[in-house]
Amino acid sequence: MAQGGWFWRRKQKLVRQFLTRHMGSACDSAETVAHTIRPIERVNLQMVLDRWLAADPAGQLIGYSREAIFGNISIAQLLHDDIGQAPVQRQQVASSPEETLDCVLRGVYLLRFQGKPIVVLLSNPDMRFEPPVLELLAHDRPTAQKAMKQLLDETNRSSVYKGRTIYLEEDEHSRQVQVRFHHLPPTPRESLVLPEAILHVIERNVLGLFRHREVLRRSGRSTRQGLLLHGPPGTGKTLMLRYLASSCPDHTVILLHGRQAGMIRESCQIARMLAPSLVLLEDVDLVGEDRTTNKCPVVLQDLMDEMDGLGPKADIVFLLTTNRPEAIEPALSGRPGRIDQAIEFPLPDEDCRRRLFELYGKGLDLSALDLDRWIARTEGVSPAFIEELLRKSALMAAERGESAEPLPLTDADVDNAMEELVCFGGELTQKLLGFRQFGFAPRG
Repeated sequence: MAQGGWFWRRKQKLVRQFLTRHMGSACDSAETVAHTIRPIERVNLQMVLDRWLAADPAGQLIGYSREAIFGNISIAQLLHDDIGQAPVQRQQVASSPEETLDCVLRGVYLLRFQGKPIVVLLSNPDMRFEPPVLELLAHDRPTAQKAMKQLLDETNRSSVYKGRTIYLEEDEHSRQVQVRFHHLPPTPRESLVLPEAILHVIERNVLGLFRHREVLRRSGRSTRQGLLLHGPPGTGKTLMLRYLASSCPDHTVILLHGRQAGMIRESCQIARMLAPSLVLLEDVDLVGEDRTTNKCPVVLQDLMDEMDGLGPKADIVFLLTTNRPEAIEPALSGRPGRIDQAIEFPLPDEDCRRRLFELYGKGLDLSALDLDRWIARTEGVSPAFIEELLRKSALMAAERGESAEPLPLTDADVDNAMEELVCFGGELTQKLLGFRQFGFAPRG
């Protein structure tokens, strides 16, 4: 077997043979330029290289063997070492929420640029924390620089991520940052049950800012904004983020939550590249807590630095949410240029609670209910509590044999649902759903 392997390697073509034949002369005096490939460039770069290859009748893509190579390989190694030809290595990467593209991990493109031969190397290491690299070879430095510039210009000109909802994630195997698409459910304005004055303020500070950004820019005004939405759990902050994202279909939405909060710098770089952008950071207190008790001080500093460094001309709006505004670092919440406007989401008043029963009562027959009683009885609860109350009431009705459409509810159904939610759920459920009436007593 060993002898057979030796014979195969003797028959194997060396990559340098392809390179020297393509370049047409010795490559010792040729010049190279290199570029570290950012996660957001990966798919777009592949699309450009696919176009260049398709447009070059003599163009060629070859792979190379990685025996005894642990990091990024260079064109110099391909020219001077005995590196054999091998199959091109590819990886499928999402190019839209529904589609993927075969992206070259490791390969060598033999192309022509403005009539001159060039070599483009894509190198992707096996080592963690080392990013993929693009290297370009030409006979002279001006040609190499010009070809690299055009390649990157075309890559960044039309991004598949522009106008999409995306987030960053670290690949568990390679530890390299990947861009992921995310589907945010469309949220109509009618699903937001808030005082109209609050809705108008938020729409003016986000949708109005984007709509009038050219006028503002000409007048020397900033088009960068930071809003903090705060209030008890279940009062509609997340729904508001979804509504605003739905109302900006041509804007890029960058999600920062959970593990993504540690990638604030990278996410803000992408927000700048793909502006106009919305950056959504829910539960900002998890990373933006007062620095005296903060367990993520580096992430907090990154967030403040990035919000400071965007500049007044950046078409970027930060939307931050929290249930604990008092816990946020004052240098974040109290400094214009970071958070410019704080907006409280209150618990629903009587009019809003009536609208919530109408909204969440769709598909149910509420005509037999003493609705005024339940509107009064749910004073101090969150919208999430009313939604769950009606869902559980529907379950109670189904269990007693109701199946008509719309499903009819009785006061007894709602009574039973209220008792189960408040009493059997205990203080945790009461806290999660925003129930404030601790004087409630079970029947019987």
